[in-house]
Amino acid sequence: MFRASALLIMGLILVSSPLAAKKAEEKVVIAETSEKFGVLVEAIRQEMAPGKRYEFLKSADRATVNQALDRMAAMLARSGSVDALSREERTQLQNDQEKVNGLLARNADDRLICTYVAPVGSHLPVKSCRTAREIAQSRANSRRQADEISTQGRIGGGPGN
Repeated sequence: MFRASALLIMGLILVSSPLAAKKAEEKVVIAETSEKFGVLVEAIRQEMAPGKRYEFLKSADRATVNQALDRMAAMLARSGSVDALSREERTQLQNDQEKVNGLLARNADDRLICTYVAPVGSHLPVKSCRTAREIAQSRANSRRQADEISTQGRIGGGPGN
């Protein structure tokens, strides 16, 4: 009886932990009026620059985001606000918003990437979570160290020579 209740409690904890850990998806693009949207577009494009939040966007995704932002800006410039749009245009605007928000959320530098790795000497995997920026910095540091080691090997001048 104790074992069955313990298994039930553990099952509930395992099922509820991913739900509690998942944070609400941030909506970056929200179109209301042409003026507000123009300011928002400029801020998003600045955040796509190197060293900023969305620097990890692939070139195809970057082009998709820019095209969708341009399309939404044109619609809002013609009508002035979302309320003045036709039903079809409003649907297109919402679809573009969702597409841009999804691409930006998947490529933000502060998103967590979790992996399960079994440590040496164990078969039980351990969960390890890091941000995309931390992973990119770790890769860059590893490449730099490998380049330094290979340069020292070619020159033949390591420490102590």
